[in-house]
Amino acid sequence: MLLVIAALLLLASGHFTVRQWRAGQQPAAETVVQTVCDPNQGCTLPDGSRIRFAAARHRPFDITLENVPPQVQQAEVSFSMDSMDMGFNRFPLKRQADGSWLAAQIRLPVCTDRRDGYLADFRIGSQVFQVAFQAE
Repeated sequence: MLLVIAALLLLASGHFTVRQWRAGQQPAAETVVQTVCDPNQGCTLPDGSRIRFAAARHRPFDITLENVPPQVQQAEVSFSMDSMDMGFNRFPLKRQADGSWLAAQIRLPVCTDRRDGYLADFRIGSQVFQVAFQAE
Protein backbone atom coordinates (compact mmCIF):
# COMPACT_ATOMS: atom_id res chain seq x y z
CA MET A 1 0.00 0.00 0.00
CA LEU A 2 2.83 2.37 0.89
CA LEU A 3 4.46 1.62 -2.46
CA VAL A 4 1.26 2.50 -4.32
CA ILE A 5 0.99 5.83 -2.50
CA ALA A 6 4.65 6.61 -3.22
CA ALA A 7 4.16 5.77 -6.90
CA LEU A 8 1.10 8.02 -7.12
CA LEU A 9 2.97 10.90 -5.47
CA LEU A 10 5.89 10.43 -7.85
CA LEU A 11 3.55 10.37 -10.84
CA ALA A 12 1.75 13.52 -9.68
CA SER A 13 5.00 15.41 -9.10
CA GLY A 14 6.29 14.34 -12.52
CA HIS A 15 3.11 15.59 -14.17
CA PHE A 16 3.40 18.93 -12.35
CA THR A 17 7.07 19.28 -13.34
CA VAL A 18 6.35 18.62 -17.02
CA ARG A 19 3.47 21.15 -17.01
CA GLN A 20 5.70 23.80 -15.42
CA TRP A 21 8.50 23.09 -17.91
CA ARG A 22 6.14 23.35 -20.90
CA ALA A 23 4.69 26.59 -19.56
CA GLY A 24 8.24 28.00 -19.45
CA GLN A 25 8.88 26.91 -23.04
CA GLN A 26 5.88 28.71 -24.51
CA PRO A 27 6.16 32.49 -24.80
CA ALA A 28 3.04 34.43 -23.93
CA ALA A 29 0.89 34.53 -27.06
CA GLU A 30 0.25 38.28 -26.86
CA THR A 31 3.98 39.12 -26.96
CA VAL A 32 5.01 37.01 -29.98
CA VAL A 33 5.57 38.90 -33.23
CA GLN A 34 5.87 36.63 -36.27
CA THR A 35 8.44 37.90 -38.73
CA VAL A 36 8.95 36.84 -42.33
CA CYS A 37 12.60 36.99 -43.35
CA ASP A 38 15.59 35.01 -44.58
CA PRO A 39 18.08 34.71 -41.71
CA ASN A 40 20.81 33.60 -44.15
CA GLN A 41 20.68 37.06 -45.74
CA GLY A 42 20.02 38.79 -42.45
CA CYS A 43 16.76 40.47 -41.59
CA THR A 44 15.52 43.34 -39.49
CA LEU A 45 12.99 42.63 -36.75
CA PRO A 46 10.18 45.09 -35.91
CA ASP A 47 12.19 46.54 -32.98
CA GLY A 48 15.11 47.37 -35.31
CA SER A 49 17.32 44.45 -34.23
CA ARG A 50 18.96 42.55 -37.08
CA ILE A 51 19.49 38.77 -37.00
CA ARG A 52 21.74 36.64 -39.15
CA PHE A 53 22.45 32.91 -39.15
CA ALA A 54 22.82 29.97 -41.52
CA ALA A 55 21.12 27.10 -39.71
CA ALA A 56 22.40 23.61 -40.31
CA ARG A 57 20.72 20.43 -39.10
CA HIS A 58 23.88 18.41 -38.53
CA ARG A 59 26.58 20.92 -37.61
CA PRO A 60 26.92 23.84 -35.21
CA PHE A 61 26.31 27.41 -36.39
CA ASP A 62 26.51 30.93 -34.95
CA ILE A 63 23.70 33.44 -34.50
CA THR A 64 24.45 37.17 -34.63
CA LEU A 65 22.09 39.86 -33.37
CA GLU A 66 22.90 43.51 -34.14
CA ASN A 67 21.28 46.92 -33.57
CA VAL A 68 19.68 45.73 -30.34
CA PRO A 69 18.11 48.59 -28.38
CA PRO A 70 20.64 49.71 -25.72
CA GLN A 71 18.26 49.15 -22.79
CA VAL A 72 18.05 45.39 -23.53
CA GLN A 73 19.83 43.35 -20.86
CA GLN A 74 19.09 39.82 -22.08
CA ALA A 75 18.58 37.99 -25.38
CA GLU A 76 18.02 34.31 -26.09
CA VAL A 77 16.75 32.01 -28.81
CA SER A 78 14.86 28.72 -28.75
CA PHE A 79 13.78 26.43 -31.57
CA SER A 80 10.61 24.52 -32.31
CA MET A 81 8.60 23.11 -35.20
CA ASP A 82 4.95 23.56 -36.01
CA SER A 83 2.97 21.00 -33.96
CA MET A 84 6.12 19.35 -32.57
CA ASP A 85 7.64 19.63 -29.09
CA MET A 86 11.42 19.87 -29.51
CA GLY A 87 12.31 19.68 -25.82
CA PHE A 88 14.23 22.29 -23.85
CA ASN A 89 16.68 24.15 -26.12
CA ARG A 90 17.04 27.76 -25.01
CA PHE A 91 20.35 29.43 -25.92
CA PRO A 92 21.52 32.76 -24.47
CA LEU A 93 23.08 35.35 -26.76
CA LYS A 94 25.99 37.19 -25.15
CA ARG A 95 26.66 40.89 -25.68
CA GLN A 96 29.98 41.47 -27.46
CA ALA A 97 32.40 44.39 -27.08
CA ASP A 98 31.19 45.92 -30.37
CA GLY A 99 27.56 45.97 -29.13
CA SER A 100 26.40 42.98 -31.15
CA TRP A 101 25.10 39.79 -29.50
CA LEU A 102 26.35 36.27 -30.28
CA ALA A 103 25.29 32.70 -29.65
CA ALA A 104 28.15 30.50 -30.83
CA GLN A 105 28.13 26.86 -31.87
CA ILE A 106 24.34 26.36 -31.66
CA ARG A 107 22.93 22.96 -32.57
CA LEU A 108 19.35 22.55 -33.73
CA PRO A 109 17.22 20.00 -31.89
CA VAL A 110 16.83 16.79 -33.87
CA CYS A 111 13.60 16.16 -35.73
CA THR A 112 12.78 12.46 -35.90
CA ASP A 113 10.37 13.09 -38.80
CA ARG A 114 13.22 14.52 -40.92
CA ARG A 115 11.40 17.82 -41.42
CA ASP A 116 13.51 20.91 -42.03
CA GLY A 117 11.04 23.74 -41.34
CA TYR A 118 11.95 25.29 -37.97
CA LEU A 119 10.71 28.22 -35.91
CA ALA A 120 13.19 30.38 -34.00
CA ASP A 121 11.79 32.37 -31.07
CA PHE A 122 14.10 35.30 -30.31
CA ARG A 123 13.46 36.78 -26.88
CA ILE A 124 15.00 40.26 -26.88
CA GLY A 125 14.36 41.94 -23.57
CA SER A 126 10.63 41.49 -22.95
CA GLN A 127 9.66 40.97 -26.61
CA VAL A 128 9.52 37.70 -28.56
CA PHE A 129 9.99 37.58 -32.33
CA GLN A 130 9.31 34.33 -34.19
CA VAL A 131 11.15 33.61 -37.43
CA ALA A 132 10.34 30.62 -39.66
CA PHE A 133 13.30 29.15 -41.57
CA GLN A 134 14.53 26.07 -43.41
CA ALA A 135 17.62 24.27 -42.12
CA GLU A 136 20.26 23.05 -44.58
